Amino acid sequence: MSDEQGHGHEEEGFGVALGFRILEVDGELYMAEAEISAYVDDPNALGATLVFHPLSELDPTSAPDEDEDEESGARIDIDDELTRDETAPMREQFQAILRQLAGLSAVELADYMQQALEEAGIEDE
Repeated sequence: MSDEQGHGHEEEGFGVALGFRILEVDGELYMAEAEISAYVDDPNALGATLVFHPLSELDPTSAPDEDEDEESGARIDIDDELTRDETAPMREQFQAILRQLAGLSAVELADYMQQALEEAGIEDE
């Protein structure tokens, strides 16, 4: 998904993944994470993908499962919804994206999560 949208999550390159909000939807807790990285075809422009990780099975007292897929979670690219100057310096683009993530309401975030779950084929319970 995100590679098709122009991000290089599996390509060589750098980016950052930030868990920025915990939300509850229908009694289930999820961590909203933003992956912010440069486009594959334009390394001077940043974009973002939201990833929603379910927290209901997480046990903070157990060792991490080595078999666990690091790419788990429902993903959705939000590049088209972002407002930033893709020609600005990276730090300015990064700050603009962070400000927009901080400003997302719980309703907006839940809507993105629902879209991501639908795209991933994960049914609501």
